[in-house]
Amino acid sequence: MSHIEYLGSLLSATANERRKQVPVRVLLAALVAWALHSAGQGQWILAWLGAVAVIQAFEILAMFRFRQSTQTPRVVDTLLALTSTFMMAALFAGTAVAIWAIDGRGLQGFAMLIIAGGLLTNVASGIEARSIFFVGATPYLVALAAMPVMAMMGSTSGDPILTSLGSLLFVGAIINVYFRVHAARLAELKARGEAEHRVQQAEAAMADRAAMAAIISHELRTPVSAIQAGAQVILDGTAPEQRVETAELIVDASALMTRMLNDLLDHSKMEAGAMSLEARDFDLAGMISDTERFWRAQAAEKGLTLTATTVAPDLWLSGDPYRLRQVLNNLLSNAIKFTAKGAIDVQVAVASPTLETRRLSITVRDQGAGIPAEAMDRLFSPFAQGSSEVARTYGGTGLGLKVSRDLARLMGGDLTVESEAGKGAAFTLSVTLPVGRAVAFGIEAAETMKPRARLRILAVDDHEINRRTLALVLQPLGVELATASDGMLALELLARQAFDVVLMDVNMPGIDGNETTRRLRASGGVNATVPVIGFSAGTEADQVAACHAAGMTDWLAKPLEPHKLYEALHRATATVREQAAVAA
Repeated sequence: MSHIEYLGSLLSATANERRKQVPVRVLLAALVAWALHSAGQGQWILAWLGAVAVIQAFEILAMFRFRQSTQTPRVVDTLLALTSTFMMAALFAGTAVAIWAIDGRGLQGFAMLIIAGGLLTNVASGIEARSIFFVGATPYLVALAAMPVMAMMGSTSGDPILTSLGSLLFVGAIINVYFRVHAARLAELKARGEAEHRVQQAEAAMADRAAMAAIISHELRTPVSAIQAGAQVILDGTAPEQRVETAELIVDASALMTRMLNDLLDHSKMEAGAMSLEARDFDLAGMISDTERFWRAQAAEKGLTLTATTVAPDLWLSGDPYRLRQVLNNLLSNAIKFTAKGAIDVQVAVASPTLETRRLSITVRDQGAGIPAEAMDRLFSPFAQGSSEVARTYGGTGLGLKVSRDLARLMGGDLTVESEAGKGAAFTLSVTLPVGRAVAFGIEAAETMKPRARLRILAVDDHEINRRTLALVLQPLGVELATASDGMLALELLARQAFDVVLMDVNMPGIDGNETTRRLRASGGVNATVPVIGFSAGTEADQVAACHAAGMTDWLAKPLEPHKLYEALHRATATVREQAAVAA
């Protein structure tokens, strides 16, 4: 936008202001006519009034388009409007100088009032742009500069020195006032613009939340319906031969629901700046092969071929393998979802920018329909799909890619995409990580983690469904299970009866799991040293650290997975056995 066009965008306020000044100009024109009559210059009155009428009419016509919101001003309209402003100022300023120069009539004060009034009206009409102000104010400033010159040339209308100093001070005062008012106006407009922007952001956020609620509600109905239907089939016992298949349906639906909720939670954490990463050593080759193995069956069900680059063994890195796998899982899930036939290839490249770091690049390339150019802009937007047809066909919350890119950038890397409609897509995760150290792992098979001895377990959770779920999961182990619905009841039970392990919900009303554990450790009772396994939906590092600081010996994330619970029980009982052996 050129400067003239910019001024045109501001002349609407100027046009309205100058229209309000018309009655004042008419009154001033009459006063000038009276002054001319008093000074014996009556022959100029008609010419004066005619000039004012013509120029005022010209200004009204020139400003007309700027007072019409339905019409777009042109450059020529802007130039005509500025010309009319200059001509009006020049007419009154020139007349003021002429009146000031009339000897012996005492009209110098009236002439100065004309100039002062003209400058002040231009302060008001040119408040939003300095150029508009100076177009209207320049003739008056020239008139003020001319008065001392005329006094020096022999006019008896004023003392040259006094007139010069007075004019200089008055010009300085007017310009100072204008710049302060102009700055205040710009600050006001900026504040108003920011307020309008915040209102728009709030409205957009409300629309996003409404869209989010609609999408989440719609998407959760699918796994919930599967879980309800499968559970009812098992409860009714109408198809015992399908019990395993029904159980698998419930497990898959639960996993889908958990993935949706995790994406939603991660997105909320990202927005709040509360997401944190772990830093631990992991085997890259193991992570890639495990992820490939996990998705291979699902790809095979669709008749797809899934291959991955063989990574050199013993390549250890330091970072957050859980979040890396989460990104890779999202990319593979999308690749399988959007590929009808063909192959999906996971390409892994590792470079060594320094001795202490490795630049990791993982590309998931599919042979799906590809991504149209018009869909690229919203590809990484939350709760957005490539198109409404994609949303109807494939479903999903539209959060996976957004969360994945945010995680990649949180790790100091990025997630990029290359695609053409009809030619598949290639998503590349790039991140630089420190070199890690090899770590020896113990036995990981879930069955070997199951405790062999009959355990006395106290499960503490404020929600009845969670307590029933724990009882169901622990039933195959043949444990002696007691339950408590809050921390106070748990402490009462722990004071009367010995337990081998306590399962403690962290977030409970009243005294939470952390406080209950602290009181247990400080009690000195029979269970003061019992292993306490905490579990919570809060997975942040500081929340987990708070659990350990309270005295918990282990921690699990909700929703509880049976094999992980068995592993935790195995660790807890192994610790007890080791302590008993040491004591013996």
